[in-house]
Amino acid sequence: MERLLYIILGGFAMLFLTPLIHPLAKRIEMYSRRIYGINPISVHIERDPSIAWAGNPNWVGTAVWLPELPSGAPPENATDWHAWAKTLGGTDALVAFLRVTITCREPTSVVVNPPKVRRDILPVGNPPKGIISVSQTGGASLTPRRIEVNLDMEAAIWVNEDGRRVEALSLLLEPGDSEQFFIFIKATVGRQQWHLELPVIVDGKREVMRIDDDGRRFILHGGEGMDGHFWVDEKWEIRSFD
Repeated sequence: MERLLYIILGGFAMLFLTPLIHPLAKRIEMYSRRIYGINPISVHIERDPSIAWAGNPNWVGTAVWLPELPSGAPPENATDWHAWAKTLGGTDALVAFLRVTITCREPTSVVVNPPKVRRDILPVGNPPKGIISVSQTGGASLTPRRIEVNLDMEAAIWVNEDGRRVEALSLLLEPGDSEQFFIFIKATVGRQQWHLELPVIVDGKREVMRIDDDGRRFILHGGEGMDGHFWVDEKWEIRSFD
C-alpha cells in the first residue's frame, strides 16, 4: 500500500513539474548551443540548376557563355546546360540560379534580408570574345518568390511570383522545419565576377553568410554587344538580343 502511495505521489509530482522543467531544459539547451557556437540553423546553397529545379517541367530558360560554338548538340534539358558549359570552359550568361535551403535545429525566428552584392567587371575584348548559347523555354516561365539580384546596378530585392517587390522573408521555424527560396542573378553587360553577402537575423542576432562558388567567385556574362545562338530544330540559329 505504501509503495502504491509513493507511485501515485511520484506521478502527480511529474505531472506538475514537467511543464516547468521542459521549458527550462529547452532554454538550457539553447544557451548551450550558443556558448559552444552551434548555430540553430543550417543553410545550404544549391549551385547546380539541374538539382535546384529538380522535379519541375523543362521550362527554365537558360543561357551560357562558351569560348566557341560547339559542334554537337547541347543537353536536352536546359538545366543541364550549366554543367555542360563548364566542361567546355564556359560560364553562366544573362541569368544564374541558386536555391537556398534553411533548416532549423530548435525553435527559431529567422529574417532573410536582400544580400549585399560584391562584383567586378572583367575584360571581354572588343568585339567580345566567345558566344552566348540560349535554350528555348518549353512553356510558362517558372518564377517563384525569390531574391532578384541585378549585378549591373549592384542591387537586390525580394519579389513575389508576379515580380512585384515584397518585404524580406520572415520565418518562425520549429526543429526540423525547412524553408527554401531561389536567388535569380542577372547581368546585361560585360563579364562579371561576383559573390553575395546574405544578412540573416537569427533570434534577433545578425549573421552575414557569404554565397560563392565553393570558395571562388561566380562568373556571369552579360549579352550586350553579342548575338545569341539559339538551339532550334536541332541546329543553332543566330538572333540579336536587341
